[in-house]
Amino acid sequence: MILLGLAGSFELLLRNDPNTMELPNAFLNAHLISLYLQPAILALFYSQVLTFRRINLLVGVRQKTNLMIIRLLSLATIYCVLFLVALFVPYFFSDHPLFKYGNPLLGIALIVLHIAVLLFLFWLLVGAYNSRYPYLFLALVIILDLVYHYYIEKKLLINYSPMYDELYRAIHHIYGGF
Repeated sequence: MILLGLAGSFELLLRNDPNTMELPNAFLNAHLISLYLQPAILALFYSQVLTFRRINLLVGVRQKTNLMIIRLLSLATIYCVLFLVALFVPYFFSDHPLFKYGNPLLGIALIVLHIAVLLFLFWLLVGAYNSRYPYLFLALVIILDLVYHYYIEKKLLINYSPMYDELYRAIHHIYGGF
C-alpha cells in the first residue's frame, strides 16, 4: 500500500511542472490514481478478502461472522489510510501549490469526497466475504471507481475551476499541464 502510494506520488511530482500543477489537478484530474493505482489497491485488498473467505465456514460455526466483518472493515480502513498518507505526504513537502486555480474550500471538499468514495469502495469489497458470487463485487467496485472519476469527478472539477473544462481551455488556448 505504502509503496504504491509513494510511487504514484513521486511519479506525479516528477512528471508535472510546479507552475501548471496544483493538488486537485495532480490527484483528481490526472488519470494515474483513478485508472491504475486505485484499482490495483482495491484488487490487493480484494485478495485479502478472498483469503479470509476460505475460512468463512469455520468462522460461521463459531458464530464470529460479525466480528470477522468488523475486522475486514478495519483492515479496509487501514489500507485506505496508508495508501492516502503515502500519496499525499510527499506532495505537501514539495514546491507544488495546493490550490492555485480555484476556491481552496471547494478543492478540499472535492478531495475529501474522493477519499470518502475510495473508502466506500473498500468497504463495499468486504461484502464479497459472505457473497455467493464474490467476483461480481470486484467488477462492480472497479466500474463504480471509473464512473465516479470520469463522470462525477470531472463535472465537479469544472465547478472548482473553469480551467478543467476542455472547451474553456480550447477557447483560451490553454493546453499545458491539464
